[in-house]
Amino acid sequence: MPDETTSRVDRLIAALNDGHVSAAWNAARELARLGATASPAIPALEAAVMSRDQTSSLWARYALAKINGQVEANLPFFIEALSEKKRIWAGMAATALSGFGHDAEPAVPALISELESGRADDRWAAAWALGSVGAAASSAVPPLAALLEDPDEKVRWYSAWAIGQIAAPGEHAIPALVRALEDVDDDVRAYAALALGALGATTPGVGSAIGNLLDDDNPAVSNAAADALEQLAMRRRLEGV
Repeated sequence: MPDETTSRVDRLIAALNDGHVSAAWNAARELARLGATASPAIPALEAAVMSRDQTSSLWARYALAKINGQVEANLPFFIEALSEKKRIWAGMAATALSGFGHDAEPAVPALISELESGRADDRWAAAWALGSVGAAASSAVPPLAALLEDPDEKVRWYSAWAIGQIAAPGEHAIPALVRALEDVDDDVRAYAALALGALGATTPGVGSAIGNLLDDDNPAVSNAAADALEQLAMRRRLEGV
């Protein structure tokens, strides 16, 4: 292990043990990002799993799963945590599941249920996790499309993003995404355009609706529209349309 990485792991281990809960959460998440190279932190993380603070325990378990590659064995804990509102913020459990990517497929039904949570933070985190699963979360597209009308803008843009990542159209996904192109939130408009591009939505009117965003005041939105139109053009070329 390079000296620089060793030093970083040592600092993160110290943060796990410094008594500050938020420092422990962040340290565990950083160790998870390092993966197997953070294996010297396993004893400290195993101790953190026993923490009286449930969120510290959750992130320590997440880090261990990422470091030792035992995601499947740990999934039941995170799925159960989604419903334990009194102990662990469900949105944080969903955020952890998002880090497992397609390996979190067994959590899809529980995550779909969380889309109906009364907490906006739970809804957007569940959408994020579903999008991270990808195509295997296709059953989530209809409820995600419904959330494009959610009063919380963060829920709307994570839902649009997730549909684009799953790239499997539900019955109402394309009309809902076209409506979202006129959302007041910049991120929602951008992700709706990108999702339509990812879906290859060539139904009449979609291209022109996306094209309306090419002059958007936000460059990120206009760039997303241009990318989406390029995706649609490529789709038409492949299909010989």
